[in-house]
Amino acid sequence: MKNWKSYVTMLVVGILIGAFLFFGMVNLNIGQSEPKVTQTTVLEQLQSASDLITTDYHYSKVGRYENSLEINGWSIPLTNKYFILTYEGEVQLGIDLTKADIAVRGDTIAITLPPVEVLSNAIDEKSIEVYNESKNVFNPISVNDYKEFAIQQKEAVDKELEEKNIYEIAKENTIKSISQLLNMSDAIRDQYKLDIKFKDA
Repeated sequence: MKNWKSYVTMLVVGILIGAFLFFGMVNLNIGQSEPKVTQTTVLEQLQSASDLITTDYHYSKVGRYENSLEINGWSIPLTNKYFILTYEGEVQLGIDLTKADIAVRGDTIAITLPPVEVLSNAIDEKSIEVYNESKNVFNPISVNDYKEFAIQQKEAVDKELEEKNIYEIAKENTIKSISQLLNMSDAIRDQYKLDIKFKDA
């Protein structure tokens, strides 16, 4: 009789342990198959690939720099200096992801982005070639002249970005890149819709 009771007791304990393990695995699988998507997880995913959410604009230019010494706004004769340069550069446009508003509402992830801005504008120094440079002993060309020239050229490129609607292209690229990036996640692609727009839209 004692053996029989021990057998029944062990059987009940075994069933309880098996049930516990079974329901534990079921809950674990449910938790793994439906991970929770929050504002924080979306932002972390975007920031981890922030370099991909940019637009590059390459340019190749010919520029002329010229000035002369002046007194009271009048140019001094024989002090004119100039040079002509060809060069290449690159502008990188993107957004500040820390200023993005992200909200998870039901089955929709709403992302409101800050305006696109110029992240960098760099002239490739190796591409610079100088042509027709003046040799004025009264007003020699200096390093500051080249710096001033670079500033002027970068300002000209900023206007070009507006004229060629590069900012609008960058906005389209940004939305496309973010959509592709987030949809790489099974949890987001299968369970959520994306609503991405800009604050200035």
